[in-house]
Order: sequence, then C-alpha cells, then structure tokens
Amino acid sequence: MNPKFSVQPNNFSSMMLFGLSFCNYALMYWANIFLARHLAIDAFGDYSVAISTVTLLSTLATMGLEKYALRLIALYIERENWPRLRGFLLFSMRAIFLFSILLLGILGLGLETFLALQEADFHIAIVIYAGFLPVIALCLFLIEVITVYGVQILALALYRFFLPSVFLLLIIALPYAQLKVTAVSAVLCFGTAWCLTLILMLITARAASPRELRQAKANSKGRRWWLKNSLPLLISSLMMTLLTSGGIIILEILYPSQAEAGTYAVAMNTVALISLIGTSTNRYYLPMLVVLLERRDQDAIKALLGKRMRLIACFIAVFLSIIGIWGQEIIDLFGANYSQGYQALFISAFGAAFSTLFSDSPYYLQFMGRNRLVVSLMSLAALSMIALSFILGARYGSTGVAMAYAVPTLLLFSSLKWLAYRHMCVLFAAQKSL
Repeated sequence: MNPKFSVQPNNFSSMMLFGLSFCNYALMYWANIFLARHLAIDAFGDYSVAISTVTLLSTLATMGLEKYALRLIALYIERENWPRLRGFLLFSMRAIFLFSILLLGILGLGLETFLALQEADFHIAIVIYAGFLPVIALCLFLIEVITVYGVQILALALYRFFLPSVFLLLIIALPYAQLKVTAVSAVLCFGTAWCLTLILMLITARAASPRELRQAKANSKGRRWWLKNSLPLLISSLMMTLLTSGGIIILEILYPSQAEAGTYAVAMNTVALISLIGTSTNRYYLPMLVVLLERRDQDAIKALLGKRMRLIACFIAVFLSIIGIWGQEIIDLFGANYSQGYQALFISAFGAAFSTLFSDSPYYLQFMGRNRLVVSLMSLAALSMIALSFILGARYGSTGVAMAYAVPTLLLFSSLKWLAYRHMCVLFAAQKSL
C-alpha cells in the first residue's frame, strides 16, 4: 500500500501558519479594542461573557469529534479506508448539529432559571450568540477536516483571516449604518461572520476531499466506537476551555456590572496570541505525528517534535519580553476603564506560555491510550482553577483569577510533558529491544 498522507514538514507552511495566527490575533485584538472603547463597562462585560459561554458550549457541541478527526481521518487516508472515512464524516456532522440544538434548549432554560434565582438581569447577548452554536460547532469540526486533507493554509485562511476580517468590518460598519454598537449587535455581527465562514468551509471541504472519498459508500457501523474514543478528547478540551474562559464568567458572577470581567477578558485576549500559535502548529504537526506513530518512525518523530518545540519556544521568548516591557501600554489601548489589568496580563501570560509550549503532550498521551490519565489531570487542574478563582477573585479581582489560571495551568502542562517524555522513552526502548 502506498501511503497517501504526507508527513514531510514544510518550512513555508510553518511560516504561513505563524503569519495567519498573527493576522487573526491582530484583527481580533483590533475588534476587541474597538468594542471596549465603544461599549459601556457592563456591555463589554456582557459581550465577553457571551463569547466565553458559547466558546464553552461549542467545545461540548463538537463532542470531541473535531479533535478525534485529527487522528482518525489521517489514519483512514493512510489505510485508504474510504467507506469508513465517509461514514465518520457524515455521522460527525449530523451528531454535532443535533447536539448543538439540544444544548441551545438546555442553555435557554438553564440560564433563565439561574438568573431568576439570582434576581439578576437577563443577558440577552448570551442567548442570541448561542443561537449560532450549530454553525460555530460545524466550523470547528470542518477546520480540522480540511486541515487533515492537506490544505492547512487555505483552512486557516478561512478560520484565522476571513472570519475575524468579516467580524471587524461588520462592527466598524455599524456606526456608518447609523446602528448603535451594543453587546447584542456585536454578537450578531460575529454570528453573521461564522455563517459566511461555514459556507466557504463546506465548499472547501468538498473540493479538497480525495476523489475516492466522494465516490465511496458511507459505512457508519463504528458510531459507538467513534463516540467512545472521542469522549476523552471532549473532556480534556472542555477542561482546557474552562481553564481559559471560565475566569471571565466567574468574575461576572462575583462583580456584576463592574470592570473586573472586562479587565480579565482584556488580559486573556492579549495572551491569546500564544494559544493561537499553539493551536495552529498542533493542527499542522499532530496529523503527521499520528502517522509517524503508526509507522513507528522514531527518528522522524523526534525531529518533528523538536522542530515544533524550537519554533514555539523562540516565539514565546519574544512575546514575554514584549509583555514585560510594553504590557501597560498595550493594556491602555483598551481605554482607562481597563488600565489596571497589567498584573493580570503578566501573570496569565506565563500560564499561557507553558500550556502552548507543551500543548502537544496531552494529545500524544491520548493517542497512545493514556486517556484516563490526561482527563484526570486536566479535570483536577480545571476544578482547582474554578475553586481558586472564587477565592482569589473575591479578594484580588482580575489579578486573583489570573493567578488561579496560571498556577494550575503551569503545573498541569509541566506534568503532562514529563509524562509524555517518559512514555516516549519507554516506547522507543521497547521497540529497539525487539
């Protein structure tokens, strides 16, 4: 059998991934600065909470199938199992869409009940943005599918450039159209951008798919097996989303209608560039890692992981230096209301740096069957972050929540990296002895 999945790293593709991540960061950062300056403190808080809530829900809506696709699609292409691949794609998209609809109903009922018990204002922006959940979840799945098909640059151009560009243009156009910039109008603009992106992703996915796949008859007999294997990836992704987005929601609960949630959102938006780089490089390198593990090519695996580590480490060193020197000036771009966020920015940057540098470790361990270990450690870190956020957040505000995020994250990914390194050493030693 001639393998059809390429595992040769491409320097041009690597640079393009970094470039698209920078573009995404700049566009979304510009959009958030625009919104922070045009929205009232409570409205910007509502917008930030809506984005964080739906981000959390979209992680649930995909059921881990988008992360599992990075592994399974690469293997099915390598093995030329086209009926199973077509069955997996059709099943995944239908399941994600239906589960998103179910989550919408649960959110509407649950949010209304919670706010009524708390006698709090109804956050209509959350409900409106959540209406786009099926679209967002399908986009998150398709981005992984298109990436594994081998057109990473085009996939990320849609996700990292087209999506934020449309969003930015729409919110900037609101005043010119004599429409008021509000939290509701902002999330409507974002939802519209997601819809346009989904249309282009569907077209791209069909055009980039192998001809044999389009001609194959779907075989979906492994549905339970797919869901079972995607569940650990879902839980780990959900725990990671809680680590990064949960603090904004907690601060909104602790300090309703105050600047604390917005201040922490500004800090996390600033350090998001590190996470974007990690996510983009993982999409590029992980499918190749899966195939190399299948082929048991030790030298190629070491070279691949080493190259990824060097690229990200160099970037992180530069980014942390910029934060240390010009962090306060960067925060001031959002306006005087959020100028107290430098400490939260500096602390959260270190947590994000460790999570990005070692973000391949949990995937490697899960690919090698250590699902319970990864899920247990991530769950422990997420629960620790939530507990610490309520304790430290009540006392130190956004700075306390930043500490609650950074410490568990640093410990989690350092532990995962050590475990992955030890597992790989044992694996290679066992192969040499055969």
